[in-house]
Amino acid sequence: MKENLHVLVIPTWYPNGRDKLIGIYHKTFCKVLAETGKAKVNMLYIDRVGIKQLPQYPFMKKRYEEKCEGYTVYAHKMLSRVKVSFKWQTKVYAKVMEKAFREYVKKEGKPDVLHAHVAVPAGYAAARIGKKYGIPVLVTEHAYSPWAKPEGKEFSRFVAQNAKVTCVSTYLQNMLREKYGTESELLYNVVDTAAFEKPRALQNDGVYRLLTVSALRPGKCVDDTIKALKLLRDRGEIGNFEFTVIGDGQTEAFYKQAAIDLQMTDCVKFVGRKTPAEAAEYLTHTDTLVLASNFETFGIPALEALAAGVPVVCTRCYGPETFLDNTCAEMCEFENPEDLARAIKAMYERKGTFDEDALRAVAKNFGSEAIANRAFALYEELLQK
Repeated sequence: MKENLHVLVIPTWYPNGRDKLIGIYHKTFCKVLAETGKAKVNMLYIDRVGIKQLPQYPFMKKRYEEKCEGYTVYAHKMLSRVKVSFKWQTKVYAKVMEKAFREYVKKEGKPDVLHAHVAVPAGYAAARIGKKYGIPVLVTEHAYSPWAKPEGKEFSRFVAQNAKVTCVSTYLQNMLREKYGTESELLYNVVDTAAFEKPRALQNDGVYRLLTVSALRPGKCVDDTIKALKLLRDRGEIGNFEFTVIGDGQTEAFYKQAAIDLQMTDCVKFVGRKTPAEAAEYLTHTDTLVLASNFETFGIPALEALAAGVPVVCTRCYGPETFLDNTCAEMCEFENPEDLARAIKAMYERKGTFDEDALRAVAKNFGSEAIANRAFALYEELLQK
């Protein structure tokens, strides 16, 4: 590999708004690459400001830098025009990105590789820059919408023709091939498994402890877990239990109201957002992690649980099926509280039968070292071409 490799990461999403989890994996990825000492890594981000903030936009700071662990985020604000025209917005975004890129080069030098996340708009903008300035481009896809939307096909097609495409799960990889004729390779989201490898500290008090870690957004279906637990309690099938929800977000009030309506507030606790270290501590006392989403492109909380030696109950929501099977999880149908109840009961009956080292070994395949090595191998392949 080239010495002193310079990688510029260009994400579509970044956790600098109200939702502090959206795109958090991009930050983890940059940190992991920087920690290897094999490359200079920075991030270039276009912060799109919504139309509702138009009155405040003229007074906003249009450029800012954020010093992170081993890398710097160079951010530029632009006014979002997506509600006026998706096509126009994407082309304006690409022009703003190129201008930001030229400013970046003046300060940090020309990167050897551009690594964008999500085909539209970041992947498209990176592919245009790469083609113009002779820089190889890797695009990692985290969602299907850029390829599925009619208005996005022009841009995703450009990405497929001018960049190497990778996906974070086998589900996305298969979908891009079968539906859109785009071949890709796998580059999973990175999980800081070491942060969750704490000794287990289960309490011998007869209480079965379940945990969900999630941004509380539509589609996370935390209410389905509450409904499933209500069924199990009413039928007396799992004894004493406690369900803790880590996270916050736009559907938090809805999920809390579901617990009230189902008369489950005595055994359901919402504890708000927690740091990774705090979440890891919760997992040391947890018997089972529940992921009840109706769609996930990957499913980082499930891997964090495995890294902590905790088995998982998970809906068949696509992404997590990349790494979950019956050796470490109980699977069920999404948006089906009855089937979720069945899976939770099955996991309850398997309590104490899991090999914690085997669970942690599954997570290791997605740990910092494994994903960093994979990324550098892909960069080397691009540079050779």
